This record gives sequence, C-alpha cells and structure tokens, in this order.
Amino acid sequence: MTKKIRLFIIVLLSVLIIFIGGIVAINYFFKNKVENFLATRLPENIIQSYDDLRLDMYEGTLTLINPTVEIQNKEDSKIHTQISVEKLIIDDISYWDYLLNDKIHIDEISINKPKVVYYKNRLKKSRDSSQSGFITMNRPVFLDRLKIEDATISIFDGKKDSLMLFTNHFSLEVDSITTNEEIIRKRLPIAFGAYKAQTDSVFVKVSDYENVTVKNMQLENKNIAISDIHLYTKYSRAKHARIIPVEKDHFDLKIDLFLVKKIDFGFQNRRLFISGDAVTLKNPYLDIFRNKLVTDDKTTKPLYSKMLRNLAFDLTLDSVKINNAGIVYTEKVKKDNKGGEINFKSLNATMSNVSNTYKAPKKTEIDIDAIFMENTPFTTNWSFDVNNTNDTFLFKANVGTLPAKDINSFTIPNLKVQLEGEANKTYFTIDGNNTTSHVDLKINYDQFKVSILNKKGDKRDGFLSAIANIFISKDSEKSNQDFRKGSGEVTRDTTKSFFNYLWLNAQKGLKSSLTGGKN
Repeated sequence: MTKKIRLFIIVLLSVLIIFIGGIVAINYFFKNKVENFLATRLPENIIQSYDDLRLDMYEGTLTLINPTVEIQNKEDSKIHTQISVEKLIIDDISYWDYLLNDKIHIDEISINKPKVVYYKNRLKKSRDSSQSGFITMNRPVFLDRLKIEDATISIFDGKKDSLMLFTNHFSLEVDSITTNEEIIRKRLPIAFGAYKAQTDSVFVKVSDYENVTVKNMQLENKNIAISDIHLYTKYSRAKHARIIPVEKDHFDLKIDLFLVKKIDFGFQNRRLFISGDAVTLKNPYLDIFRNKLVTDDKTTKPLYSKMLRNLAFDLTLDSVKINNAGIVYTEKVKKDNKGGEINFKSLNATMSNVSNTYKAPKKTEIDIDAIFMENTPFTTNWSFDVNNTNDTFLFKANVGTLPAKDINSFTIPNLKVQLEGEANKTYFTIDGNNTTSHVDLKINYDQFKVSILNKKGDKRDGFLSAIANIFISKDSEKSNQDFRKGSGEVTRDTTKSFFNYLWLNAQKGLKSSLTGGKN
C-alpha cells in the first residue's frame, strides 16, 4: 500500500468519524432540546411521561413511545384530564428552519390510538386566568399535516349518569396548521386548511333527561354525513312524568341520514359562526308524548324567529330539506287513558334562509307537504323575518278531505268528543306576531255532527250533544264548491309553544265557521 493510499484512507476514515460523530452530536443536541422542553417548558400543572424517546436525524423523525399527559388544577392539583398514546411520531422536522429561520416546521405529526379522559366536574379555573393554559412560544410552528388515528374520547361530569360524551374509533386529519404567540391567544388557537374526520360511534348526554347516539360520522371536503342518529328521552313515559318538575315533552327522534354540504365554522371578531349550503334530513321519525297532568311550565316560550335571532353564534344555512318524515304526537289530559294521538306521515319540507345573518327583505320560508292522519293531504307555507323584533309571521295551510272519524283518536280521550261527517276542504291563514294574531278560515264539509261523551268516554250524552249541534251547521252548503267562512282574533299565551298558538287560531276559525260566526 502506497503512502498516498494510506493517507487517503486515513483522511476518509477521519471524515467518516467526524461525520458520524457530528450526527451523533446533533442527534444528542436535539434530543436534549426536546427532553428539556418537555421537562422544563411545559406549565407546572401539566405532568408528562414516556417510555422512550427516539430521534432519527436522517429523516428528521422524533418518536415518543407510550407518552402520557395529566393536566391538573393549579390550586388543588386535582387531575381533570388524562391522555395516553401508544405512539406519537413527529416526522420530517426541518433543522434548517429551526437553526436558520427561527421557526419550527414539521411535515407530519401522527398520533396513534390516543385515549382521552376528561372530568368536567374536577376542573377549576385558575385565578390567574390571563396566563393559565398558555404555553410560551419563542418560535412560530408550521405543521403540514396532523393525523389522529383510532382515538377514544370520554368526558364525565361527576353526576349519577356521569358519562357526558363518548366516541370510539375516531380519526382526524388536518392540513396546513399554523400557530404562533399571537394566534395561540385567540379563541381558536390555530389556523388550518383542509380537514377530514370520521368515527364509528358517538354518545352524548344532552341533558339530565335526554341522550343522543350516532352510529357513524364522516367529514371530508367540508361535507358532513351522519347516519343513524337517535335522540331520545332515557326514561319511560311514566317515570319521566314522575321526575320532571314541570311539563316537558318525552320524545324519541330517529334520523337515518343527516347531510350538510359545504359546512364551515370559525370565529369572526371573536364570535363563532357556522354555515352550510344545504342540509338534508332523510327519513326522520319523531314520537312526542306530552303529559298535561304535570305542572305547567310557566316560562316564556320565544317564537322561532326570536330563537334564531338570539342565538349565541352566527348561523347561516341556505337551505334545509326534510325527506319522508313521520311525526306522532300524543297528548295526555285525562288520568284514565293513555292520551289522544295525531300523526303526520310522508312529510317533506323545504326551508330557505334558516339564518340570523341575512338582511331584509329576505325571510325564512318553510314549505311543508304531508299526509295527516289516515289519508288527508296537508300543505303549509310559513314565513317570518328574524330581523323583525315583533316576530311577525304568516302561516297558510291547506287541508284536504278529512273524515271526522280519523281525528277521534285525539278528540275522544282528550276532549270526550266524538265527531262524525267529513271535511272536504279546509283553508286557513294566520297573520300574527309575538302577542296577537288574526285567522281567516273557510271550510267545505258534509253531515257534520258532534257527540258529547260521558266522563268515561264510552257513552253519548244525548242532551249535551243535542245542545252542541244546535249551534253547528250540518253542511257547509248544498254545493261541494261552497264554503263556510270564519275569522277571529287570538291572544297568544306566551308560556305555550308556537304550535299551541297555531291550534288556538285553528280552533277560533273552526268555531266561527261551523257556528256561522262570520260568513
């Protein structure tokens, strides 16, 4: 071996040793930086641990094995949040940006099988709220992609039915995440680009009386699809009536599919906004039971225009469609029966401008067509302006042929009234506001007869029935094209719902038309 060759080999080996040593040194330097950050830069109330920390300089990859985080109150050190992860991978960390551009730039963070447990009842806000929860950031952070895979999230409130929220197999992917010292102090502490998420199951405790479950949810390209939604009262009708302090509906709502196109959300001037181009509910079915024997709820019930207007966030939904819905409403007013029932089926609705952000002259418009009871066509047009503080509205309805016997399932148990005959056509218009309304109704009917029943509802009271029928015209007119007309003024009971308001108007118009009050 010549001297030149020996010299070349020595130089080459020296370079390799220096290069490898440099890699080891840099690896050691950055690993110490990360370990030091985790040990000293996190707030004192955040406790972290991990089984192993690995750094691969070649690929710029940092891996934490079995990291855990516990967040506790500053005052009493009680733990309210626990997070454990099988593996956390921070991939392709840019050393160049860190050393020369004074920023943290990461290609991807992958969080595998995280488990999050949060106890809402244990959380105590720090007195020094101006700084609590903030992590001091000396450099801005740029993250190209965040991936969370197969997460489990549980939230508890410490009550008897403690579980507030549970979701399993939750996955999330968010692109172009940015944060810095300024952004992190905003209501939404990050800025981000495209995102998608999915989960196999969701449970949410809506209130002390109601829960909701979801079988599957997918969010991608700002389109969301939620399947098999079930919102329900968790107690039986009998138990629910015993434990509620005031009258409250018992209900069971199922929706096969809920779709929103071009959903968007965020904060503007520190106010939350939610928007969507088109919302669709497929095959919803709602079963409502109201027990009128329970103490009345005397709180004021706002109309829907006011409810929209006073939302704590900006809502903009261009259109909402309900396809093939069913509604069953049961009302119990007598102790000796299960209540009277009315129903709608094959209900389709189209709503436009369901929003509190549009300006006049736009209005919220709702068009509904359905089958009422057995086979009666029913259509409505309802409009209101959320900007009108008097909550003015216009409600028009068109009811097709309705045999009186079809609504006896409601009138007999609740009113002890049995009806005979047939209403061929009924039209009514209600022009109202938050306090008063005017109704115009016209009806064409044949062989109409009222039977007043005894208290048990099984026998006709001949005397009272005769008196009642004195005031009711048997037919609208000889011709099927003739209508009896009625009208009247109604004062709203503000402790009752909008649908009670509609019923009072329809009742007023019917009484006026059937008894010849106004023709």
